[in-house]
Amino acid sequence: MKKQFLALGLILGILLGGLFPADASAQSSITIDKSNVNVTFPSNIGFSITASSTSNIIDIRLFYTVDRKSFSEVYSESVLKFTPALTVSTSYYWDMRYTGGMPPGARVNYWYRITNEDGDILVSPIQTLVYADARFDWQSISEGMLELYWYNGEQSFADELMESAQAALVRLAADTGAELQDKITLYIYASSSDLQSAMVFPSEWTGGVAYPDFNVITIGIAPYDIDWGKRAITHELAHQVTNQMTSNPYGDLPVWLNEGISMYAEGNLEAVYVNYLTWAISQDKLISVQSLCSPFSANSADAYLAYAESFTLVNYLITGYGPEKFSDLLQTFSQGAGYDEALLAVYGFDIQDLNIQWQAALKGGTVEIQPVRSISLTPGLVVLFTLVGSGSIITAFWLWSSRVVSRS
Repeated sequence: MKKQFLALGLILGILLGGLFPADASAQSSITIDKSNVNVTFPSNIGFSITASSTSNIIDIRLFYTVDRKSFSEVYSESVLKFTPALTVSTSYYWDMRYTGGMPPGARVNYWYRITNEDGDILVSPIQTLVYADARFDWQSISEGMLELYWYNGEQSFADELMESAQAALVRLAADTGAELQDKITLYIYASSSDLQSAMVFPSEWTGGVAYPDFNVITIGIAPYDIDWGKRAITHELAHQVTNQMTSNPYGDLPVWLNEGISMYAEGNLEAVYVNYLTWAISQDKLISVQSLCSPFSANSADAYLAYAESFTLVNYLITGYGPEKFSDLLQTFSQGAGYDEALLAVYGFDIQDLNIQWQAALKGGTVEIQPVRSISLTPGLVVLFTLVGSGSIITAFWLWSSRVVSRS
């Protein structure tokens, strides 16, 4: 039996204070003889407890909560099964196949509430476990707001990834005003298969997972694919920065802005995007800004074009109106403003007017779309990035060669 409790706007301490008698932990007729936790990453966590009392123990409940970003405090309560006795042993098995997995490094706080037939209650102290992927011999480096874990490759491999990530954050802050507010942890798996083994029910094409609620990115990068890896990390870091800066309980960013910032952070467009964009301009087939506010099409050609246009939209706002106004736009969205409301407040025009001005700039050649050299990767290999958070899972495409290229 499992129940979910949700209390908006309350901190955990207030929740606990309201759930339990103030003197509950002072009861001495009940004792916990043994308490263990067993983590089997990534599939389950096992909790076990042995307790004794001067009268029969009739009820034991496990409470746990996960450290993650949320606009409400969420915790779980599980009633453990056992036969009432003076000394009892019981356990609870948290199966991630039913609740969804968590990233490595996630922290779980848990405690017990034990009741005997005399009505005495013992509430155990809150304990914390780290949901670690102990299958690999991780090494780590840390700099500023970034921490990077890896287990395959030399120190220079990790240093190069860190240097690239730090440079991306500096560029992003200078161009958009967006900066990290909370520390981000990167877990670099040696391959997509290693990464998939760290997931519950992974798809065979998954090459990376972003967990914005946990400030964690996991991605499979082999040392020989470091160029692709640096670009992918830059893209996902930009998503994390944007999420931290604009997160609010009232509304989300338009998709073109969220994706456009990450595309912009990577640098100039890759040639494949430029080709689709150039064709759309010449054929008057550009997707409108209004349509780009919603999730992009699964059609490969439309997806390429949508990502390319998102880049040019962000580029148009930054180069045309300056980084300060762009920063103001993100701040306005962080306060829960609607799409038109935010644009009008900062720029004085709505989405319709933005669409007209931006398309005119594209067709007039005033928005730079100079391509960079395409990254050379294994032909036909498919790597997709998955965004997990806020109760949803969004899959993005990282494809190359003659296939679709994906982003999260």
